[in-house]
Amino acid sequence: MERYHELLREGALAVDVRAEPLFKARPTEGAVNLPWPRIQESDHDLPKGRPLVLLCEAGQLSKVAALYLEADGYGPVYVLEGGLRALEGAEP
Repeated sequence: MERYHELLREGALAVDVRAEPLFKARPTEGAVNLPWPRIQESDHDLPKGRPLVLLCEAGQLSKVAALYLEADGYGPVYVLEGGLRALEGAEP
């Protein structure tokens, strides 16, 4: 989890790809919510050239979204391995 926090300190943008109701019920501090369907439809204004750290509940959806964004010219794109479950388990 240290790498996640390091990337954010260095200016990466945290992007939570969960559905909006899930994000609203349990928001991720410092992250913007961009649900996976909007990424698929290119319905977003993510900055190209800025590092992105994608996260979701367990990390699987983030991996798919990262591949999609990288293929579309975004990046570098990182994935929070283990997702929010790992992040919440690592915080004191």
